[in-house]
Amino acid sequence: MIRTPARRTQAAANVPERSTHVNVVTAFGGTALEEDRTPTGGAHPRTPRLPLIAGDMLALGAAWTLPLLTATDLGLGRRLVGAVAAAAATLLGMRRAGLYRSRVCALHSSELLRTLAATMLGGGVFAGCSWLAGRVTGWPAVEGAATATVLILLHRWRFGRWLKHMRAHGRYLRDVVLVGANDDGVALLQMLTDEPELGYRVAGVIGGPFAAAPWDRLPRSSEAEDLVALAEQVGASGVIVVGTALGATSCSTVVNRALAAGLHVQVWPGLHGFSSRRLLLVPASGLPFFYVEPQGVARWQLVAKRAMDVVFATLLFPLSLPFLIAAALWIKLDDGGPVIYRHQVIGRYGEPITVLKLRTMVTDAARLLPDLGALNERKGGPLFKASDDPRVTKAGRLLRATSIDELPQLWNVFNGTMSLVGPRFALPSEAAQFDDELQRRYQMRPGITGLWQSEARDNPSFSAYRRHDLFYVDNWSLSLDLMILVNTAHAVSVRALRSVLPLLRHAERPAKAATDPVPECRAHESAPGRRRVNQRMNG
Repeated sequence: MIRTPARRTQAAANVPERSTHVNVVTAFGGTALEEDRTPTGGAHPRTPRLPLIAGDMLALGAAWTLPLLTATDLGLGRRLVGAVAAAAATLLGMRRAGLYRSRVCALHSSELLRTLAATMLGGGVFAGCSWLAGRVTGWPAVEGAATATVLILLHRWRFGRWLKHMRAHGRYLRDVVLVGANDDGVALLQMLTDEPELGYRVAGVIGGPFAAAPWDRLPRSSEAEDLVALAEQVGASGVIVVGTALGATSCSTVVNRALAAGLHVQVWPGLHGFSSRRLLLVPASGLPFFYVEPQGVARWQLVAKRAMDVVFATLLFPLSLPFLIAAALWIKLDDGGPVIYRHQVIGRYGEPITVLKLRTMVTDAARLLPDLGALNERKGGPLFKASDDPRVTKAGRLLRATSIDELPQLWNVFNGTMSLVGPRFALPSEAAQFDDELQRRYQMRPGITGLWQSEARDNPSFSAYRRHDLFYVDNWSLSLDLMILVNTAHAVSVRALRSVLPLLRHAERPAKAATDPVPECRAHESAPGRRRVNQRMNG
């Protein structure tokens, strides 16, 4: 229970004071822009806002270069004036439309519509300049506005992926104070801690004592009146209120106090697993009510998903044959073992299926797994992953980095045991440890890629794996599948480039380095486990 007494206590006084200024954050969707107001009033040096604005300006410059080349019925000087005016009007329109604020861009549909409106404004300005010059040239204006829309959206999508990657490594995080100490507060803190790519870092907590609370080491107070002081002392620029932890009166008091102090406020109503597109704000007597849309999936959508699987698998398999043949030859020449690895996993409705992959590990990899427990990077669940798994062959490292090893699964997609997009398949030993709630993931076919793979593949937390899989099952749509496919293509290409270049440099090292089956074992903190695996691999 949070108390809101008339007299301020000193419960938060033990927090070292960092600044007496309230920070202001401007965020960009789920991939935020932060601009902290420092004591001097300047922009925080870590803000990614400038790269976003610079990218928007470059996109506009490139887009309005096209009319310079095509609107030949106008003089070059007039074309240049019109293009500069159109670009400036678009940028001003984007700013006025709030396209650098999280509360506007949190929904991609809102971002799309407002970007389109801003670029149409730019097109109108170009057409107006043409009219003032005595010529009406409609097509170049449409051409420039359409190109600007496409380039800006591509840039912002790429910027969002980059920012998510940076946040996963602890950069550009937004410090907030969490208000509310109950089960939902614990779950929210756990999610924000396990998934830093969301962009938040809980710096303090307002709430009473709670059993097994994970915030014991965070600055906290049980008094709502300490909120502003706590936010100032920990450098937080926003507040996240857990609605289910407070009564209506306490919640309003906290929100009003935070707003009066210039803090950004977000309220979480405690709805787990619901996509924002299923929540419709329906006020009643001035009070905010959410209408929750039922998750109804029409039969035509399921037919379309299956048709998309068959068409893509049919088209991609012949295109992938050169890569498969080259990879098969490399695997065979590398150690002489089998090319295809068949393993049993759990498919739709919990039925076991056989999944095909190119073999990327030594032939007795399963026998060596018990010795690698210390290398497991996954936390809090039955999954296993080791970035430098000693069982992976030389060929396997490149095949995994480029995801070529998963191309044989196109056959699984074609025969209906898998889908292009779906929850990641689980091994029987892993599935046996899933609770009843997580078993719902088997309502859909496992996928070559999925929401977890595209959004949090490198996140070691099992709770992230669980949340993404269940969210996908509860909120599936064809548009979600298409978004996942696009994000996966981007992630695979970036990961391949990052992995292939070091491998090429490694191949140029002296041959002596290749005599050690796993040379990096010597420096690894889990070297004993690696040495046991190397001894068993070398017989």
